[in-house]
Parts: sequence; C-alpha cells; structure tokens
Amino acid sequence: MDNINLSEWYNPTEAAIVISKNSGKVIRSEYVRKLAEYGKIRKVKISNRASLYWKADVDKYLVEERGVKSARAKKKAKLSNEAA
Repeated sequence: MDNINLSEWYNPTEAAIVISKNSGKVIRSEYVRKLAEYGKIRKVKISNRASLYWKADVDKYLVEERGVKSARAKKKAKLSNEAA
C-alpha cells in the first residue's frame, strides 16, 4: 500500500459529522460506509475493519430529503418528453 496523506482523508465518524453538517440532518457512520459501497464517495481500506474516506468527496456530498432526486428526475423526463 502506498503512503496515505491523512490530511486528505476522514475516518467514518469525521465523515458522518461533515455530511451531517452539509445536509442539516444527522448522518451515521454506517451511512457513510454505504455511500462508499455505492461508489458515491471514495474510500481506502487501511485494515480489515477500518477505512478512510476521501475529503474532497465527503466535503461536497449532500444528503437530500427522500424523493427529491426522484422528483427532479421525473420533472426532467417530463420536460424531455414535451420537447420531443
């Protein structure tokens, strides 16, 4: 494994705090792990039980209210169909 510059990575708790602050709601570290699993934020595994999360990805991630992305996608699709 290459050397890791720890100033560029968050541990799960730190990542959850940052995403919580950005989103205005409580986010747990388990959710951060799921985000990494889904490829939404990058991670590096440092042991069998520990991972770090890329600060640049975490700092810009925003958790929206349920249905917001879906509603935005439906509106976009409707506009596309009307234009066609």
